[in-house]
Amino acid sequence: MGLALFKDRRINDRKKLTGLMPGRLIFSATGEELSCRPVDVSNSGIGILIAKEIDPGTLLTLIIKNEKIELQVAWVQRDFGKQDMFRYGLVTVDANKNMESVFINKGCLK
Repeated sequence: MGLALFKDRRINDRKKLTGLMPGRLIFSATGEELSCRPVDVSNSGIGILIAKEIDPGTLLTLIIKNEKIELQVAWVQRDFGKQDMFRYGLVTVDANKNMESVFINKGCLK
C-alpha cells in the first residue's frame, strides 16, 4: 500500500529566531540563570538549544524587564548536529500568553 501520512503534533506554526533571547531565562525554583539559544517560536512556546539536561515538567521563567513569563519544559531530544547539546520545547503556563508576539516586539524574529 502507500506510506502512512505523518501528522505534526504542533498546534501552531514555528517561526525562526535571530538566536537572541529577549530577556533572562531562569529556573523558577532556584533563580539560577540558564544560558541557552532560542531557535524557534510559536504562539504557545519556544524551542531552545542548551548544553544541559533538564527534565520535562521543569518550570522556567523568562524575565523581560518587569514582566515574568512562566514556561514549562514539554519535551527534550538530543541535538545530533551538535555534540553534548539538547533541544527543548517550552510551552507557556498561561495559555493566553502569545510568545510569538513577545519575540516580535523585542526584535528577535528572523
